[in-house]
Amino acid sequence: MTRHTGLPTVEDVRAALAALHADIEATRAPTVLALAQQVGLANTTFRRNFPEIVAQMKDTSTTQHDLRRTDGSSTADGLAQQNARLRHHNRELSEHLALATAEIQRLSLEAHGLRGELAALRNVSTIGPRRPR
Repeated sequence: MTRHTGLPTVEDVRAALAALHADIEATRAPTVLALAQQVGLANTTFRRNFPEIVAQMKDTSTTQHDLRRTDGSSTADGLAQQNARLRHHNRELSEHLALATAEIQRLSLEAHGLRGELAALRNVSTIGPRRPR
């Protein structure tokens, strides 16, 4: 069973947040989980007791993500790069699919031929469907 140590004050939490901002690169915002661990609380307990700070961190993180990507390019540039990567990947997958389809067709024809040869070697005669009288 855990012992109750008491909650940190809002000032303590803000001081820990400022310390996290100083520690983390300027391009990344600290996470709520990291802040909760910094003040010695579980994530759920922290979120339950400090909802204003969590909301503030979420708004700040969303705003920073919308304005700039982590590599410094704008969101439009990032989307264009991602779109180009996805198009290239899609083209590669289409080529792989065409090759796989051709290989399956070749193997099907080869299997059909081998079955015919096997039947001929075993002198197996095929029996047609029954004719009605």
